Parts: sequence; structure tokens; C-alpha cells
Amino acid sequence: MGLFDMSSEQKLIRTEVRKFTSAVLEPVASDLEKEGRVPSEIIKKLAQMGLFGLTISEEYGGSGLDALSLCVALQELSKSCASVAMVVAVNNCLVAYPLAKYGSDELKKDYLKLLPDGGTGGYVPCSDLEVAGKECSLDFEADSRHVSGKLDIVLNGASADFFVIPVKSGNCTTQYIVNRDTPGLNLFPVQTMGMRAAGVAGLEFQRSELKEDQCLIGQDDGLAAIQSVRDYACIAFSAIALGLAEAALEASVKYSKERKQFGRPICAFPMVQNMLAEMKIRMEKSRLLVYEAASTFDSGEDYAMKARVAFLTSGEGSVFAGLDAIQIHGGYGYTKDYPVERYFRDAKTLQALGGVSADIKSKIAEEILQ
Repeated sequence: MGLFDMSSEQKLIRTEVRKFTSAVLEPVASDLEKEGRVPSEIIKKLAQMGLFGLTISEEYGGSGLDALSLCVALQELSKSCASVAMVVAVNNCLVAYPLAKYGSDELKKDYLKLLPDGGTGGYVPCSDLEVAGKECSLDFEADSRHVSGKLDIVLNGASADFFVIPVKSGNCTTQYIVNRDTPGLNLFPVQTMGMRAAGVAGLEFQRSELKEDQCLIGQDDGLAAIQSVRDYACIAFSAIALGLAEAALEASVKYSKERKQFGRPICAFPMVQNMLAEMKIRMEKSRLLVYEAASTFDSGEDYAMKARVAFLTSGEGSVFAGLDAIQIHGGYGYTKDYPVERYFRDAKTLQALGGVSADIKSKIAEEILQ
């Protein structure tokens, strides 16, 4: 018996997602990256499987499952295509979670119900957007607020039906929902190192209105609420990193058995064996931390510290696994003939999108020193 035993429902999720990735996602993963988007037919299938609303309550059309179930699904998805896993993670954690926890009944009705059927929400990860600064400005007209400026990174931006935008004014931080068809809102493409099919885009506002009835997180909750949402997302991002590490290891084991040098497979060489063993050690360590963080959240306990530790550990582990996988594949590891170079790029991009490592470590230190 392991430390974390899956329920029958979680085992079923893992089985069904594996079938989907093997039959549908794996064959087109490389093409998805070249196209730089997740096609509508893939989104439709993900929604039909219940993944777009996995953690949304049944009241709003979702599956009402827990964080550990989400991690199981994300881990399997990311083994084939981390970009698709990222789209699912953003929808469930950075969009659906704050809507369910902080949104008004009207916002839940208008937006939360859209997600299980394949609706997509975009999220701006920068929680320190200063609207009084040079990049983004805010002006008032009677009872209206208008925002102008440019946001370079929006997760799920390319396919989003609406956006969750954090806005900082003075010492206060709020979060608004802005519809895709809002006047003055324009999307522009963003080229990323990895996660190229995750729909990362940029937004530019030209006096776009922020409506008060679409304020998701007000000044009373502010930065603390936004941080709690990001900590929850760390659990999902950790599961994606875990899946990437597992994919890199599996690819390396397969290649090392097939590739021969000096009359024997390279897996017989101590150097290769050492790399494989180290990849496995880091992967299993990440698995325990990710599952523990998810289980802690599900039990209603304080999950922030464990989520941050899990994200840092699994993120570093996936980058390490990607680098060693490339080395084991030799010159082929640097070509697109094998997926290991994509695993590495996705892992490194995930680290950046999940938050600055130094900032996360600073938050961990602050909690330790309290």
C-alpha cells in the first residue's frame, strides 16, 4: 500500500485519459505545437470527457471532483501534450476556482456554467499590474472605469471567451472579468519557448470599460485572495511537471534499450544507468509532494506551503529530466524527430509561467520564519 492510494474513480480517470492521449492526443501532439493552438475538436473532446469542468460543482454543470483527481488527469495529459494539460489546468484552477469561491451568483451563472461545456477562460498571471503606471493606465468617467495598456502574457488567451484580469490601483488589487468582445480589447500573438499550443497570447486595451458588476475579487479580498488562487494553481502546474518528467524518463528508457554502441545497448553503460536512476528518484519525490499538496487542499487544510514546495521540486525535476533525456538521446535529442526536446522546452516554460522561483522561495521563507 502506498502513501497515496487512488480511489476507484481516480483510477478510472487515469485509464480514460490514457486511452484519450494514446488514441487522439499523442499522434497529433507535434502538429499541435507547429500550429500553435489547440483545435476546437480537441477542446470539444476534452469537454465531453468532463475535463474542462472537472473541479466545478455539479450545480454548475461540472463533475465536482477533487484536486487529486485533477492532478491524475493533468499528469496523464502532459505526458503526451503539456500544452493541452495547461489549458485544462488554467480553466479549472485560475478561472473556475476563483469564480466558484469569490464570484457573485450572477457571475457564476454567466461564466462558471460556460466552462464545463468547453468554454475557455483566459488568465493574466501578473498580480502586480499597476494601472497607474506607464504600461497600463486607468481613468474614471462618472461611475465608469476605463483601462488602457498592454499585457504581454495571458494564459489561454488565444481561445478564451473571457478574461480574468488583475488590476492594482494604489495599495489595492482587484480582479475583473472582461469579455472577449469588449470594445477596445485586442489580442496579439506571443511566441513562447515551449507550451506553444497552450494558447498563450497578449492583450491590449484601448479605453476598455471595467464594469463593477463584473468585479470578481474586490478590494476586501485583494492580493491575499489572488495569491491563494495562484497557490492552488501551483498544485496543478506541479502535476503537469510530473507528467513531463515521467514522459522524459519513459522516452529515455525506450531509446536506451534500442540504441546500440560498441555492440550493446547504451542502457548497459553505467553513465546512462546513473542518469535514468536520478530521473526516477526525482520523479518519485515529485509525485509524493504533488499528491500530498493536492490531498492537503482536498482535506481543507492550509495547502500553500506544500503547493509551493511541490511546484519548485517538480518544476526543477522536469527540467532536469528533460536535459538528461536530451543527453541520452545524443544528437537526436536536439532534433524534432524525438519529443524529448519538446519536453524540456515545455518544462522550462512551465517554470516561468508558474511564477518566479526566487519569489516563491521568499514566500516559503516568510512562512518558516513566522
